[in-house]
Amino acid sequence: MIRHEGGCLCSAVRFEALGAPRSVFHCHCFSCRRQTGAAVASFAAFKVSDAFRWTKGTPAAYASSPGVTRRFCAHCGTPLSYEAEKYEDEIHLSIGCFDRAGDLVPVAHWHVEEKLPWFETADDLPRQRGD
Repeated sequence: MIRHEGGCLCSAVRFEALGAPRSVFHCHCFSCRRQTGAAVASFAAFKVSDAFRWTKGTPAAYASSPGVTRRFCAHCGTPLSYEAEKYEDEIHLSIGCFDRAGDLVPVAHWHVEEKLPWFETADDLPRQRGD
């Protein structure tokens, strides 16, 4: 079984996710951009109950909106995950936090209606609206 490992910048928090992700995608929504401080956020989604665990440390949590929790390292500030009640038993992990981030290839763009007007990509991935 494939093991994806990763963690924060200072290594205080580490995680592992087993198997293939449910999805790998770019998110252009305002909340994800604000949380990451980037023009776009990229995530790999895994099933929590049988494929994910924190292996070192405990990330801090922030309820960014009703039903949404974002986790981050309280020491270095690295954004680690997005969890939403509407995606039961699923965690979206920031791709940049994986040790082998290049193995996780995005397959779509989400919330393109909130994309920054000057941000364009040179890929042919499907563009999805979030509304």
